[in-house]
Amino acid sequence: EESQRPLSRLKNVLVLRDYQENINYAFVESSWERDLCGNNAPIALKNPIASQMSVMRSSLLGGLLAALRTNLARKQTRVRLFEVGGCFAAEAGSYVQQERVAGLAYGTVVAEQWGVPSRNIDFYDVKGDVEALFAPRKLSFDAVAHPASHPGRSARILLEGRAIGWIG
Repeated sequence: EESQRPLSRLKNVLVLRDYQENINYAFVESSWERDLCGNNAPIALKNPIASQMSVMRSSLLGGLLAALRTNLARKQTRVRLFEVGGCFAAEAGSYVQQERVAGLAYGTVVAEQWGVPSRNIDFYDVKGDVEALFAPRKLSFDAVAHPASHPGRSARILLEGRAIGWIG
């Protein structure tokens, strides 16, 4: 069915657009949840494996940003990452897990070469990557604030009028 695309297809689209898959723990720092997701009540673990991995993630963003930081520390100037993984929320006295897809793009649009002038990636480049995941279906974008984005530089992603994510 067209409304349910296999994860392998989504991964292939991202790889063909020069993203590399990243895999992170589902346990994250509570400050990531607060600062990046606006989640002041994350799901706490009773026995975390490390103090900086004390809550369950509700977003894939923290792990992607940590991987970007690692790449930048190793002098990488162009980074394209994506992750497919479970995110967790408390709901009606229980816990739910949802599979999500997230991506991060940093640096120039294309790797340095003589045939194409160098230009840093912008909102519209990433918007094109997101639209490619859903083609031929059409997405719409509404400007909306998000805790992890600079004010005025994020949007909610809508598919057939239903919010399915954000970009910023």
